[in-house]
Amino acid sequence: MGQKGRLALLVLVAASVTSCGASPVRRSSASGPPATAPTTALGTAAGSASSVPVPPTTAPALSSSTAPPVSTTACRPGDPLANVYHPYRLQVRSDCMTVTGTVAYVRGEGDGDVHINLALPASESHLLDHDNYTYENGDLVAEVVPADQPGCTPGQPPPLPPTAYRSTSYDYGTCTGADIATPPQGSQVRISGPYALDSDHGWMEIHPVWSVTVLAGGASAPAASASSPPASDTEPTQPSTGGSAAWCQASAAPSNDGYAGDYQVYVHSNQPDTRATASDAGDIWRGYTNSSGYADIRLYHTSPGMQITVAVGAVSCSATA
Repeated sequence: MGQKGRLALLVLVAASVTSCGASPVRRSSASGPPATAPTTALGTAAGSASSVPVPPTTAPALSSSTAPPVSTTACRPGDPLANVYHPYRLQVRSDCMTVTGTVAYVRGEGDGDVHINLALPASESHLLDHDNYTYENGDLVAEVVPADQPGCTPGQPPPLPPTAYRSTSYDYGTCTGADIATPPQGSQVRISGPYALDSDHGWMEIHPVWSVTVLAGGASAPAASASSPPASDTEPTQPSTGGSAAWCQASAAPSNDGYAGDYQVYVHSNQPDTRATASDAGDIWRGYTNSSGYADIRLYHTSPGMQITVAVGAVSCSATA
């Protein structure tokens, strides 16, 4: 082929290529967009009919239904037994614990504390011991100390009821400004504070209470098991003495624990496993005689020469400090 023939052939090939490129390439609708097509953050081809606007770069605010839960504890740093008089009474098991339950009973104590008996759900019954069931109707005891009660000026000594202990050995601490109000009986509450064994009485407590949050209810009747005050406020039915005359004997001596007002009252009776009460002019505490009829009760505001009255069941006796 001559030079003119080769040039003619090249012209024909170029024309053929140009003709093929002029026809658009069609893609099956099932094949999807080209792999190189630009996409939004949701992976939809930009400019297509099903494209979705790109969301903002900052996350939207959470609604109340999706917001993270607020902390349910109100723990405090430092000494968990701050503002508790005679803290040696309490054996701390946890520096801070939060429990929920129903307020079964509320009472103000002579020492200035407010006792809240809390009926716990079954899931928290492991926090109770034998004496909670024996003396407190199966409730957990929670105590609000004077320093955390309403009307207590922060930084000042707490105001106390006339029945509170006035001896210099009793340190009620300093007002915190927590202003913990007494929850209504029957309300569902969340309570936080140190979890401790009251070694004087044997039951478990939240003492001192650092926070009380009412979750629901209030002023409704408590459960049947808590419809009467706990045993520490009422005298239970006493066992029979087998027909013999009931008697008791009592003596008292300083506890020698470093607190001048503390006295041990030693009780002996022919009534085993019976409620025993020791009281003087400024104090009253209760316990039970053991299987041999003995009881050891501590009073915290007793002076030398003070008369102490002891009751075991229906019989009484006395001692002199």
